Amino acid sequence: MERPLAVDEVIREVEKFGSIVEVFENKIRVIFYENPDKAVQELRQKLSPRGIIFKVTKENDYFVLTFAETGDEKNNIFIPILLLILTIFTTLIAGALQQGYVPWQNWSYLWKGAPFSFAVILILGGHELSHFIAAKKNGVKTTFPYFIPFPNPLIGTMGAFIRVKSPITDRKALIEMGASGPIASFLIAIPFSIYGLMNSKIVELREGNISLGTPIIFQILSKLTLGNVPKDSMVLLHPVAFAGWLGFFVTALNLIPVGQLDGGHVLFGIFGKKAHYLISRILILILLPLGFLWNGWWTWAILLLILGSRHPAPLYWEEKLPLSAKYLAIASLLIFILCFVPAPIKVVP
Repeated sequence: MERPLAVDEVIREVEKFGSIVEVFENKIRVIFYENPDKAVQELRQKLSPRGIIFKVTKENDYFVLTFAETGDEKNNIFIPILLLILTIFTTLIAGALQQGYVPWQNWSYLWKGAPFSFAVILILGGHELSHFIAAKKNGVKTTFPYFIPFPNPLIGTMGAFIRVKSPITDRKALIEMGASGPIASFLIAIPFSIYGLMNSKIVELREGNISLGTPIIFQILSKLTLGNVPKDSMVLLHPVAFAGWLGFFVTALNLIPVGQLDGGHVLFGIFGKKAHYLISRILILILLPLGFLWNGWWTWAILLLILGSRHPAPLYWEEKLPLSAKYLAIASLLIFILCFVPAPIKVVP
């Protein structure tokens, strides 16, 4: 980080973009000369590297800039790397078990799970890394991606996340950060799904079989690679195809427009606080009847109620949202439609 700016230097920077009406403690009341959106963006680019953030509110013809300093907290790289190594290990075990190999009986079997592990790590890692890059681009501080190892014989992980360490700067940043992860995981999951489906088998459908619900995108890819599957048959997924399916499922979960999920970020950035709160509440209620198709939705509804449907506002609410941000929001909606499945897991009667 560069040398912090003194108060008089901050004032001089602000004066380049507008006429200062009043200075009071950590606030500056200003009238911008030109487009306020552009002025705020350029001012942030100058002040953010010096560890200074500011919130912008409008009062009649004035804009009030409230300044604060951010800490210089360093990102700890050791813990993310350790968690990544552990998650590679647990997903290797899961991938091997999916194919009938028990690693603790013969540890050379562990590498049988490599295709599944590689696909899952890349899909989840690509998702979180895209969030990280979008945050950095918009001057928002975050941690490195954290993977969550989980000794589950089916998937071996509980996903990954990054923690936001500073306020989100503006609507555009909110939408870019929300949309970037799901778009990345969606795109990465496609080639893995194609490869996996090409190596999957069509087997006879039997009573008691566990069947995975197929989102629209997976139906399209299955049709392209396997053709028409007979009604009395099912696709026995190759581990890489299962990783692709998981990628689409996780993408859909993240894009549910509720609270501070990725979809919630996009929703808030497009429609604002009131619409976000109302739609979040409605969608949590919609999850309740969906629980009769898959009881996991009840767990999600409870979790989202506990986490809350509120969302912190960005530091600045642009007067005009860039067209690129609107396109990202539309892309997010389309991807959600393509990836969402009401009954992800079901038992053949």
